[in-house]
Amino acid sequence: MREDKLRAEVMRPSALGRSELAAWRQLLDEMPAFRRAFLTPSFALVCEKALGRAYVAVLHDGSGIRGFLPFQFRSAWHQRLRLAELIGGNLSQGAGLIAGVDLRTDPASLLRLAGLASLQLSHLIEDSVRFGLEADRWEPAWLTAIEEGPDAFFAGLLSRNRGLVRDTERQQRRAEKSYGNLVLESADRVPPDQLADLIDRKRRQYRRTAAQDPFDDPSRLRLIEALNETPATECRVVAARLRAGSQVLAQHLGLQCHDLLSWWFPVYDPSMQGLSPGRLLLWEVIRHAPEHGVKLIEYGEGEAQYKQQFGNRAIRLGRAFWHAGTVRSLAARLWQSAEWRSQRWGRRTHNLLAALGALVERRPPLGR
Repeated sequence: MREDKLRAEVMRPSALGRSELAAWRQLLDEMPAFRRAFLTPSFALVCEKALGRAYVAVLHDGSGIRGFLPFQFRSAWHQRLRLAELIGGNLSQGAGLIAGVDLRTDPASLLRLAGLASLQLSHLIEDSVRFGLEADRWEPAWLTAIEEGPDAFFAGLLSRNRGLVRDTERQQRRAEKSYGNLVLESADRVPPDQLADLIDRKRRQYRRTAAQDPFDDPSRLRLIEALNETPATECRVVAARLRAGSQVLAQHLGLQCHDLLSWWFPVYDPSMQGLSPGRLLLWEVIRHAPEHGVKLIEYGEGEAQYKQQFGNRAIRLGRAFWHAGTVRSLAARLWQSAEWRSQRWGRRTHNLLAALGALVERRPPLGR
């Protein structure tokens, strides 16, 4: 398809009609790599409700709808500059243009169609290159494929990493001997108190590890609460909690799209660290996957050890800062550069203070 035939109508997700929503979902069905919760109409609708500045560019030509580009603005100033980011911001694990396989364009042309000066993306789906949309750099990522069932998965895991399997089984026996039988508890529409407890524990983990806390911005918590309140088959919050007797070893808050589970916010009890609680939780989630209709688990960017250990399918996810090649995009680029420098210094200060706080916590009281 020639790109100059395309037109775009930018609107709020809530303004999409029934036929447009159906077209979006049909395109996702035709492109399985894009079929994850963060790229669904349901996610866009909840982002609009919780975050406010969510939009979608509907691409069409004389033959009908050709694609959808969801995005958002972080602030009023970003919106004025037309400096956009992936919808869901840094809570999202999926970004890209949802379109038919025959569409061809390039980042600058796409942004001009959408009326954007720039678009900052992480987790760009690798199949975006089919449309002519390249990343500035590609990050390694992993999937756990369980289409043939947990038994086949664990047999494969045993053949390629016998030590991991035997050590995990040993930790399971230790946990049960110390605390009681291992039980995996799962929930859709997570009870508010459980959701609040899980997020609180995750935030404490961020502080312990001097990691950036996405929940410093209250709107991120509103997004998760809104997702939890409006579940859909294509985008629903799910929680898993691993108990040993009465002791909670680890928890996970994920987002599920049909048979794909996005591994989103895992957290474990630090006092249980010697039992590898996060690994035990993931093991049990995989073991019980068929009960919840899960055939794929995707982990987002990065090569953390557990992702490599349990991943059996390697993929790539992209990071990009696309520009429209206009005067306004130059202004947006200068603004973004200034923000990045400010954030970099802010993170350094935050990490230093967190490290000092950790030292104080470990230091014995005077007189001991």
